[in-house]
Amino acid sequence: EDDEEGCEVNGRVYREGEVFQPSCKIQCHCLDGGFNCIPLCQEDVRLPTPDCPYPRRVEIPGKCCPEWICEAQDQQLLRDARAAAGAVSPLLRSPCQAWGTEWSPCSATCGLGLATRVSNQNRYCRLETQRRLCMARACPALPAAFPA
Repeated sequence: EDDEEGCEVNGRVYREGEVFQPSCKIQCHCLDGGFNCIPLCQEDVRLPTPDCPYPRRVEIPGKCCPEWICEAQDQQLLRDARAAAGAVSPLLRSPCQAWGTEWSPCSATCGLGLATRVSNQNRYCRLETQRRLCMARACPALPAAFPA
């Protein structure tokens, strides 16, 4: 074993301090035997506006990051009709192409914490921040109090 720390990601070992991109959408930094990654694509949310009532995020051939486009109302209605025809229930199946980030690490190192992600897997196919409870591990028991 080497004394020098490094990171292994998908079978490849990176040196301590090395910056790498496992994909065009993510940049990572090897540090202290682990790695931190940041997204390189914007995770913005585009809400409907009068000039763009049906925004939709699409993959563009030749580009790494998806981009927002404005869809005409008749195209949106056709997509909604096709999706509704194939959907078992609007709560069980989403009519849009799945997009989302991975769950974040737990906000607490022990005990209950929160993990978050951005996803469009909801009834309206809109990007939203989702939260869930998590627990990395149980917290160690506190020592008994000394009598005064």
